[in-house]
Amino acid sequence: MSTTAGGKALFVSQLPLGRCENMTALYEAYDGPKEFKNDVGAMRDAERDGYAVVVCDCLPVYIEGKERVKSVNIGHGITGDKRYAADEKYKPWYDQRAADQIDYAIATSASGVDIVANQFLIPRERVLPLGMPRTDAYFNAATERARDVSKRVYLYAPTFRNDDGWLPNINWAKVDRLLGDDETMVVKRHYFTRKELTRGHDLEFGRVVEIPFDMPSEGFIRACDVLLTDYSSIMFDAYLLGKPVVLACDDMREYLAKRGMYYEYPDFYSSWWMDVEGHEELLVTALRSAAKKGMNDRARECVETVAGACDGHSCERVCELISGIVNGDR
Repeated sequence: MSTTAGGKALFVSQLPLGRCENMTALYEAYDGPKEFKNDVGAMRDAERDGYAVVVCDCLPVYIEGKERVKSVNIGHGITGDKRYAADEKYKPWYDQRAADQIDYAIATSASGVDIVANQFLIPRERVLPLGMPRTDAYFNAATERARDVSKRVYLYAPTFRNDDGWLPNINWAKVDRLLGDDETMVVKRHYFTRKELTRGHDLEFGRVVEIPFDMPSEGFIRACDVLLTDYSSIMFDAYLLGKPVVLACDDMREYLAKRGMYYEYPDFYSSWWMDVEGHEELLVTALRSAAKKGMNDRARECVETVAGACDGHSCERVCELISGIVNGDR
């Protein structure tokens, strides 16, 4: 076996740094010898290349002859709707042999340990509630961004639809007309979605603005007063920053039948939820109401259950785990 990598940690993602926000936060925080590869297949050679640990934010790849290298899976995001082992949809990509090789998987709360264990069908002892790296910045005053407090900002950030790409057909030109001069709707599609959501709409006054899909979400979450989403874990980022969330539930029955959610949807996640397609007036009213009332007890309960370990020290704890592996303490 080659030992050229020594005690180096290999970080792997299917996305480049900057776009994989959890991985980026962790990679920047880890101060030991390290290398990042935007290539999931690189996991396959981690043992051969002498890495001490491989850290991934994606479905693991089977490592032939794995003996020395340890693996840490930090997941795509905060505990949400992924049911890898149980979901027929993931069968073409899911390899239980690879999941069995996970030495440690990271959960975002103590309540989420069993959920993550069931995602991969691994023993719960391998799941550690260390939090989610990308959320650390929300607790760091040094990363605060100035915003125009005279403007009310709504952020629309839906999840990715793997199957047919269906999303509610919101009449953005109508929303643009309904918003006041002191209101802005920022539209941010998922980073796997290439098609602009507002394309073809006559946004004459510019109160609705779509931003590039590959821009980091953090600044827009910080700047918004209310988040409009559906099943995305971005709702927990908003809650950690004290922002209320309105849920678009248009395809709720179909989505839950295919993907499911771990808690009762939508009631567990938010007090504000509705079908938005064809209901632009009600949508704007709901956003204004949420902005006025702010987060409520239901939202605080939700974030404590799902993201209870997200306290600004997630990177620190995961980095300690990685260092412990590299130093032979784990």
